[in-house]
Amino acid sequence: MAVIVHSAGTSRGSGLRASSAWRRRTYLVELVRLGRPDSATAVPRDRASRRPDLLRVRRGTYIEREQWRAATVSERHRYLVLATVDGLRGPAVLSHESAAVLHGLPIVGPAPQQVHVTSDAARGGRSSAGIRRHRVRTIPTVISIGGVLVTSVARTVVDLARGRPLASALPAADHALRTGAATHEDLMVELDQVSGARGARRARAVVLAADGRSESVGESVSRARMMELGLPLPDLQREFRDAEGFVARTDFRWENLRLAGEFDGRTKYGAGGAEALWREKQREDRLRLVVGGVVRWTWVDAWDVDRFRAVMARAGVVPR
Repeated sequence: MAVIVHSAGTSRGSGLRASSAWRRRTYLVELVRLGRPDSATAVPRDRASRRPDLLRVRRGTYIEREQWRAATVSERHRYLVLATVDGLRGPAVLSHESAAVLHGLPIVGPAPQQVHVTSDAARGGRSSAGIRRHRVRTIPTVISIGGVLVTSVARTVVDLARGRPLASALPAADHALRTGAATHEDLMVELDQVSGARGARRARAVVLAADGRSESVGESVSRARMMELGLPLPDLQREFRDAEGFVARTDFRWENLRLAGEFDGRTKYGAGGAEALWREKQREDRLRLVVGGVVRWTWVDAWDVDRFRAVMARAGVVPR
């Protein structure tokens, strides 16, 4: 389990005194359901900073080094958010990537280095080294997750789409639709709210392309690459049968090319070993007889635009 350690000293601007260390500890424990640690310990700051097993997340807050090394991009940003939220001055609404990690939306790409906050433009406030403030004329729809105010899932998706690359924004949009956390109508409403704002056109392209049938981040990233390269877009999640019955449900299908495509996030076929590999070969042989051709790619291919272009070209998928 993750253990975040708050030092018993006071960080400047935190609004918390040293005597409130227990209250800070209790607050962390109450938010386990957000992915917060199930235990936290207040220790003297000078002692925490000297402990080799601890890594500083922000001033006054530490985490076990092994837990940090094992954390995903989203988990690392969530730790940063949780370490920062108590120290924010005045009411704050987490937004963008910081809201995304609390909603469980995937973050693709480098871990954000700042906590994102949306606030009323009339209240002022500036960004700092650890906090990126987005000032808006009208505060968007806000919900509370364990007492922490965050933008709605739909608004969070739109904000991500305004500022992040397509290959990062589309997975979040697809995920929101697939899980039912937001609908296309919800996303369109939030698009209207940011009409004319920076990145609104980019966000509209993401929302229009979003598809809840995409079942993994890798599939969403692959579709984003196809869009970036101007490739013909396939149908998603097509089932195929032969005389013996069900053969497969493929991630992608290009009808006019008589081609199926599959993103393979695995690096090997698990504990099944050779037997699993043999079953997969039999499945693909049957699939080729029904479909015509099958193209596969991995994370390495999807993440590298030139490599992905080459994989697609070898299969006959080229710009229209």
